[in-house]
Amino acid sequence: MTKTKTYWLCQITGWLGMVAIEAINFTFFIVGKFSLEYLLFFLTLALVGVVLTHALKLLLARLNFFQNNSTFRIWLGALLYSLTLSLLLTCANIGINTALGISLSEQLTPISLLGLTLNWMRYVGVWVIIYFLYKIMDINAALKQEKLSVETLAKSAELELLRSQLNPHFLFNALNSIKALISIDPEKSREAIVLLGEILRFTLNYGQEREIALQAEIEEVQKYLQLEQIRFGAGLAIDWQIEDQVRHQVIPPGILLTLVENAIKHGQINAQGLIELRIGLKLFNDAIQLEVANSGAWQPDATHRGVGLRLVQRRLEAIYGTTAHFTQHNEPNAVLIQITVPKRLP
Repeated sequence: MTKTKTYWLCQITGWLGMVAIEAINFTFFIVGKFSLEYLLFFLTLALVGVVLTHALKLLLARLNFFQNNSTFRIWLGALLYSLTLSLLLTCANIGINTALGISLSEQLTPISLLGLTLNWMRYVGVWVIIYFLYKIMDINAALKQEKLSVETLAKSAELELLRSQLNPHFLFNALNSIKALISIDPEKSREAIVLLGEILRFTLNYGQEREIALQAEIEEVQKYLQLEQIRFGAGLAIDWQIEDQVRHQVIPPGILLTLVENAIKHGQINAQGLIELRIGLKLFNDAIQLEVANSGAWQPDATHRGVGLRLVQRRLEAIYGTTAHFTQHNEPNAVLIQITVPKRLP
C-alpha cells in the first residue's frame, strides 16, 4: 500500500472513529435515544476535521516544517497547531449548533467555549501527535538510508583507490625483479616478461571484483613464483600447505599475491643458502587463515611495514571491519604474516 493510500485510510478511519465514539456517548449516556440529526451533525464535523487536518498536512509540506526545525520547535508547533485546529473546529461546531437552533449566547460562555475546545483537542491532538511521530520517523529513516548510501559509496571509492595503488606497487617490484634478471640471463628474462603479462592481466581484471575464489588467486601466485623461480633458481625454496576445502572459499583479490610478493622482497638467505617461503591456507573455525612466512627476521622497532602490507590492512578493514585480523611476528629463523577473514563461499 502506498503512503498516500495509508494516509487517507488513517484519516478517514480516525475521524469515523470519532463519530462512532461521540454518537455512542450522545445516544446512550446523554439523551438515552438514537438521533439521526446528531449523527449527521457528528459526520459533518468529522468532514470538517478531515479538511482541516489535510490542509495542515499540505501547509507543513509547503513550509518544509519537519526539515527546517529542531525537535523542540517541531513539538512546540504540534501544540500550537493542535490548539489552532481545535479552535477552528469549535467555531464550526458553534456554527452548526446555531443552525440547529441553539442560542449563540449559550455557546459563547467561557466555560462552554473551553469545554468545546478541550473536547476537540482530544481528537486533533491524537491526530497531530501520530502524524508528527510518523513524519519524524520517516525523515530519520531517510537520513539513515542516505548516510548508509554515502558510507557505502565512500567505502567503494576507498577500495577502488587501494586497488589502484596496489597495482603500480606490485608492477614496480616485479619489474625490478625482471631488470635484475636481464643482466643474468636474457633468455629467461623473456620468459619472465610473458609470466608478468599474465599476472598483470589478472591484477587488471580483479579490480572489477570484490571477492574471488581462493583457487584463482593461488593460480596467479603460482605464476608469480614461477617468475621469481626464474630469477632465483634453486635459491628459492617454496613450501605449499593448502587444505583442499579452502580452495573454493572467497577472499579479496590480490591479498595473497601481495603477501607472497612482500615475502620474496624481504626474504633473507638462511644458513642453507636459501630464501625459504612457506604458504599455508586452511579453515580455522568459521574463518579462512592465510599464512605466509619467509626466512629472515623482522625488527618492528626499527622498521615499518611496506606499502603493500599497509594497503592490505586497509583493504581488510574497509571490507570486513573488525572481523578480519592481521598479525606479523617473528618465528625461529622466519617472519610470519597471518591473516584471518570470515569464511564465505561464492
